Amino acid sequence: MIMLRNPEIESLAEGILAGDRMSLSQGITLLESTLEADWETSERLLSSLLPRTDTALRVAVTGAPGVGKSTFIEALGMHLVESGNKVAVLTIDPSSPRTGGSILGDKTRMPRLAKHPDSFIRPSPSGTITGGLAHATRSAILLCNAAGYNPILVETVGTGQGEYAARQTVDVVLLLVLAHAGDELQGIKRGILETADLIAVSKADGPLKEKASLTAKTYRRALALSPNRSAIPKVMISSALENTGTADIWDAIKEFEHTARKNGQLDRRRHEQIKFAIFEAAKELFLTRFSKSKDLQHELQQLQKQVIQGECTVNEAAHILLRDL
Repeated sequence: MIMLRNPEIESLAEGILAGDRMSLSQGITLLESTLEADWETSERLLSSLLPRTDTALRVAVTGAPGVGKSTFIEALGMHLVESGNKVAVLTIDPSSPRTGGSILGDKTRMPRLAKHPDSFIRPSPSGTITGGLAHATRSAILLCNAAGYNPILVETVGTGQGEYAARQTVDVVLLLVLAHAGDELQGIKRGILETADLIAVSKADGPLKEKASLTAKTYRRALALSPNRSAIPKVMISSALENTGTADIWDAIKEFEHTARKNGQLDRRRHEQIKFAIFEAAKELFLTRFSKSKDLQHELQQLQKQVIQGECTVNEAAHILLRDL
């Protein structure tokens, strides 16, 4: 473990462990910083908190734009805090083209939950998104865990890669889908069926209630025919408007967690996530250092000319760059 020597960082770590929301916000801001000078500081902060970062249940809520992720998360969050839980929500907001920061903010998107003393909502600007999640989401989860929040809910953007990115970050992936006629479900993506742990048909209210039930049945049939699933995900329906289905979905999440802990799936998934995170961090460090090296940029230009002139191949040029990094 790296020992903290900066009194300000020590104070920040103590505040996070005490559950102070301002300290937690400051810590996540530090993690999201793209300044190289902040990297070592953020790593010291994380290292000091590591013993307290592996207890919380991590749940991703994913789905296409317009499916109602924020509305559902608020309904689920309110159910959880009213049941005595401390809930953290990591969301994705649109980015300002001028500053790169979040435009809407948590109070606009989840006003009731944002006001509750046992909730913490952190919006990340979508300008930091890679594959459906903000680049610092994994580290932010660790800080929320250290601050005593459990569970931690993560919203992904509807990129098409969101489900895969979520699976590399959380314990349970909940996919929200809209009600459709049966014939419209022929194009269900195989990857979505393989990555989602649970599926919920949202906005199952009013004239869409019957269609939502039919959609759920169609998904169940499609999942039953999926050859790559050892366990078939539950498919449920919910309505945040009528406040129905939320408690049942949470019960299904807890049931999934219990089974995954018992059969070792949860540990295996987290171990795979660590390997993936190490690779992603190494890749990010490589790209950052490469982009800031004038010598390597100059060498890249020279290698580009050599490839154009047929003096070497692309792979040979790449090996030369790696050698000189």
